[in-house]
Amino acid sequence: MTRVVLAGRTGSPGVGLGRLLLLRPMPTGLTPRGPDGAMALHGGLPVVDPAVERERLKSALETASSDLASLARTIAAQAGDEVGAIFEAQALFARDPGIVGPAFDAIAAGATAEDAVLASTDEQAQRLAAVDDEYFRARAADLRDVGSRVADLLRGSARPDLWHADGRPAVIVAEDLEPSAVATLRRELVAGIALARGAPTGHASIVARGLGIPLVLGLGSAAVDLLGGEALVDGSDAREGRLIVEPDPEDLASLERRPLVDVPRTPRSTGRGDVQIAITANVGSILEAETAAREGADGIGLVRTELLFLSRATPPSISEQRHLYRSIRSAIGDRPVVFRTLDVGGDKPAAWQVGHHEANPALGVRGVRLGLTHPDLLNNQLQALLEAADGAETRIMVPMVATVDEISEVRRRLETLQARLQHSGGARSGSVRLGVMVEVPAAALLADGLAEVAEFFSIGTNDLVQYTMAADRTSPALAELATPLQPAVLRLIDRVVRAAGIRGRHVAVCGEAAADPDVIPLLVGLGVDELSVAPASVAAVREQVGGLRLAACRELARTALLATTVEAVRSLVLGTRQPGTGLEQPLPAQ
Repeated sequence: MTRVVLAGRTGSPGVGLGRLLLLRPMPTGLTPRGPDGAMALHGGLPVVDPAVERERLKSALETASSDLASLARTIAAQAGDEVGAIFEAQALFARDPGIVGPAFDAIAAGATAEDAVLASTDEQAQRLAAVDDEYFRARAADLRDVGSRVADLLRGSARPDLWHADGRPAVIVAEDLEPSAVATLRRELVAGIALARGAPTGHASIVARGLGIPLVLGLGSAAVDLLGGEALVDGSDAREGRLIVEPDPEDLASLERRPLVDVPRTPRSTGRGDVQIAITANVGSILEAETAAREGADGIGLVRTELLFLSRATPPSISEQRHLYRSIRSAIGDRPVVFRTLDVGGDKPAAWQVGHHEANPALGVRGVRLGLTHPDLLNNQLQALLEAADGAETRIMVPMVATVDEISEVRRRLETLQARLQHSGGARSGSVRLGVMVEVPAAALLADGLAEVAEFFSIGTNDLVQYTMAADRTSPALAELATPLQPAVLRLIDRVVRAAGIRGRHVAVCGEAAADPDVIPLLVGLGVDELSVAPASVAAVREQVGGLRLAACRELARTALLATTVEAVRSLVLGTRQPGTGLEQPLPAQ
């Protein structure tokens, strides 16, 4: 395919490379009617009666409102309260009499539930869009977003599959994207977004910026005529954005030559508080490591090495891995870097992945289990990590550990590889620190034994929550159950911190809870040493931590550990918002 360059504007800064995935909008037109204005037949039968349609719409509106309220909480934890407020407003729209009333009237006049909600939200949106004010135009887009969400619920529409057969992340190309669509994208599946329309001040851009997803917009109608191929979203310029389809080597080389902004490291604690804690970043690429450096992260608490493995049809060679690991080290300077070993399987399948189909891959051969089952994969990665160190300290973290034997076997392999490198006179590996990712409740319960083999822990709250509560964290219906505020989860974290403290081991938290304003005071009070968050969240988390007082955090955590319900924990957290507690939430940075 021929190289194509489309120019537009940057909505969210950054650069992303992946396969082009064109998303076409679902049909939103009203149900066709005959020449006499009567409702058209479906399969030769009349449409369902108004009473049925009214109940269908009522149920969909309630579900949409609940889902949006849950999304507001989730996105606020990831991207800040300002972004979460977008979806709080949308949740209210789904219950607004100005929307619901006209929709019910339309149903009484013979419309389907889908037609009724689309017509009602579109009418209100047109009124807001006609106002010469940016705020009202954004709210018009939110109204259409809500209408589309409710209609999709009524239709049972499925989300597009963002995974390609070879596992490469997608560059999403669309006419436009609704804010809620951007908010529900998983960062590891999406390299970037390119829109034919849109505005830098629109809510889709705001959400993308909060999540750290590169987005360019205003590319024109030619964008939605693209057929596929490799795509590069280039938002490296704060104003001018580009989409390059089938980028050539010079395009890629020019990005690698971009000068880094030299930003001094921010002190670990700022403001009126007395908490000393490291704020590090979770990254999956060189570009994200560069962003972490610019944001002043204290280091990289988690390198998702699996993204290198997922972006191809075959596993990467040792030399390819070594190059990536060295580049990430270089991007962050002299700050510490923790590399997580290969974690594919479950919700991150790889096209080359060996083994048989698993009925429940989330509980299957993934993480350390895959590496121990297929030794060459793990051995090659460990060798590449040792060689990439060039004599510096190497920090390696092992995912999905459930037994002491697993981490002991990884250590044995590391020591064998180190001895082989020293004997061969090859690359200097330097000292090695081996860590355990605590995602399985068994690892938390065995933390004392694991601490005898591993030098540090990193608690992955996303998986720890869902495995502890037996609740899919991606399910809106289980949002109240799958929360790190659950007493059982807090007690497991406390157990890890206490066991680590006896052996002098470092404890980090690298799941979404590390950036959740409600959870941060609890984590500080429990005694974690480090919060590892998305690069875009580093500044906001540092600001909140800088205003905390350690004694107040410890008292909050002590009381929370005595609670037996999530409601009790949430009530305690809400009490921290009161001025003078030493735990009140700071205003978001402007």
